[in-house]
Amino acid sequence: MDTILEGMTLIDGLGNCIPDAVVAFDGQRIAEVGKKGEIQVLPEAVRHDLTGKFVLPGLVDTHVHLDMHGMADTYHESLVEDKLRTIRAAREMANTLRAGITTVRNAGSVNCIDIAVKQAVAEGLLAGPRILASGRIICMLSAGSEYFRGLYREADGVEENRRAAREQLKEGADVLKVMATGAVMNPGGIPGAAQLDTDEMRAVVNEGEKAGKHTAAHAHGARGIKNAVRAGVRTIEHGTLADAEALKMMADNGVYLISTLSSNYWMRNHASQSLEIPKFMSDKADEIARIRRENLHRAIAAGVCVVMGTDAGTPYNYHGKNATELVRYVSIGLMSEMDAIIAATHNAAQAIGMADDIGTIEAGKYADCLVLNQNPLHDIKCLDSLDNISAVFKFGKPVTGKVDTSQWSPASPLGPG
Repeated sequence: MDTILEGMTLIDGLGNCIPDAVVAFDGQRIAEVGKKGEIQVLPEAVRHDLTGKFVLPGLVDTHVHLDMHGMADTYHESLVEDKLRTIRAAREMANTLRAGITTVRNAGSVNCIDIAVKQAVAEGLLAGPRILASGRIICMLSAGSEYFRGLYREADGVEENRRAAREQLKEGADVLKVMATGAVMNPGGIPGAAQLDTDEMRAVVNEGEKAGKHTAAHAHGARGIKNAVRAGVRTIEHGTLADAEALKMMADNGVYLISTLSSNYWMRNHASQSLEIPKFMSDKADEIARIRRENLHRAIAAGVCVVMGTDAGTPYNYHGKNATELVRYVSIGLMSEMDAIIAATHNAAQAIGMADDIGTIEAGKYADCLVLNQNPLHDIKCLDSLDNISAVFKFGKPVTGKVDTSQWSPASPLGPG
């Protein structure tokens, strides 16, 4: 062991709260976990006295768009040249890591920008969370996809969808994403309308499985959700209009529901800037937000595992504010504070197929930790306060630097200008 965290209260991601805890790192992984006196500390180990603080696993956001910047009108994202957009995305990922999110799954990027940023982070060229990249989103020929230039790979028929999946995998995608229904943020998009057929999505799923990778499905409407579950996807993104049959299918097949409450929350809570949001988005946002809240309650009651996914990068949903999703879970009565933390750690890690490496503070897992000054079990809102973050560890090393909050404004240098 080379690093010791000691004296803190440990919230381990499994529902346990351990006072006066000790966690030992050996390189990038956790070697031992226990209480004071149970672990022999070697004299050469670097010791961090965290008395009075609270340690939990690094958070996992299963749905972000790392090359989107929270602009009110997402069309402006497409006007940023790709090389500049990649640099901007790198800066956004540094914000994300410094806010305590140590792993993200990207849910679609323009021209595979996420794959380039992932490689740069992995090679140590820049600070950022561990990234699962998806490349471009696979969708059918449909109205509105041109609104996000370079984000979609349109494909019709089984063979074309198979080829589209192989293209993303060739580029280096870790996960595949398909459009099972229309979208909220596409002009002409009908969220409840089914898009890709079951056989088309199954072709994508099969290609991913051959490479040991899973598939996520953007799906609002019940019919599209059922098609995606039959196709074998691992996660349903949004799930807004799921009916009882769709929820039962998800529960019976172990399909995870990615909540994305933050997307509508931030869009609806910027009243002073609401005129900047295109009318076709704002017209859908209020109703979608209400239905999504209600359906998440029904999903949990039906036995569906709901996990943290924020849609970070959508309007006003800035990177680094990811923990707002957990605050929303508790504030709407969806989960307790402990369950919300588990949804962003252990359960989120399971959803993206990384539970062997992340999501809990246990021996053998990567040494990813978030250190807080206050107890999130007493007030979940403290997770949403940068002042409450004492330290972040990724791969056993402390993360340096602070979140650049100047980016959380339409007036930022990276905004639409």
